Amino acid sequence: MTAQISAYGRLVADPQTRTTANDKQMTMARLAVSLPCHTGPNGEATYWLGVVAFGKQAELLAKHQKGDLISVAGNMQLNQWAGQDGVQKEQPQVIADSVISARTARPGGKKGSQGQATSALNHASQQQSDEFDQRPQLDDEAPF
Repeated sequence: MTAQISAYGRLVADPQTRTTANDKQMTMARLAVSLPCHTGPNGEATYWLGVVAFGKQAELLAKHQKGDLISVAGNMQLNQWAGQDGVQKEQPQVIADSVISARTARPGGKKGSQGQATSALNHASQQQSDEFDQRPQLDDEAPF
């Protein structure tokens, strides 16, 4: 039996790429995911999730950097190891079947803000539409 997971969050460090014994590319990363929590500050808690991807998904994950928003989906597993102090440790991780970027792009191929349209793109489309818009302008001070 396997547990499926889908998570959306920020990379807490640059992904690390390695080659397996079978000459397959493997990329590992850590994702900070916000979860609702009644006792946490602002009603949220951060859940730290390891991400491991192979093949094409590893290539996609490796293109990201610390702070990028991504969405991953795949099988959940529990990674267990003995720490340097001899204490048994464990960390949940997802073996990614899917890695989706939340990056946006500006005209000219430059990176934009993440998770929302860029202001340069918004400004260009607004400027273009204002030239032909015959509607009266909205008053920002008008009550609702």
